[in-house]
Amino acid sequence: MVSRNLILATIVVIASTMLPTATAFAPQASVATHHASSPLYIFGKKAEETDFSDIEVRDLTREEMLEINKQNEDVMNMELGMMTAFGLFTSIPMLYLCWVAFFSD
Repeated sequence: MVSRNLILATIVVIASTMLPTATAFAPQASVATHHASSPLYIFGKKAEETDFSDIEVRDLTREEMLEINKQNEDVMNMELGMMTAFGLFTSIPMLYLCWVAFFSD
C-alpha cells in the first residue's frame, strides 16, 4: 500500500509542473511596446510673459528695517522661551525617575 505522503508528494510535483512559472522579470505579451517620440510642441512651448510693472518696489528706510528687526527679535525670543519651556516640561518625567533612582531607599 502506498503511503499518503508519497501520494501527496506526487500530486504536488505534478501540480507544480503544470502550473505556469513566474514571469515577474519577463515582459508580458499583452503589453504593447510604444515608441512615441516627444513632439516639439510639448518642450518648445514658451510660457507667457507675466507683467510685473504694476508692483511698486522701493527700499526700506532705516527706521522700517529697525522696526522689522525688533519684531523678528521679539518673535525669536518668544519661540526660544517656548522651546525651552517645552523641553523642560517633557524632561520632568525623566528628572522624576532620576530623583527616585538616586534618593530611594
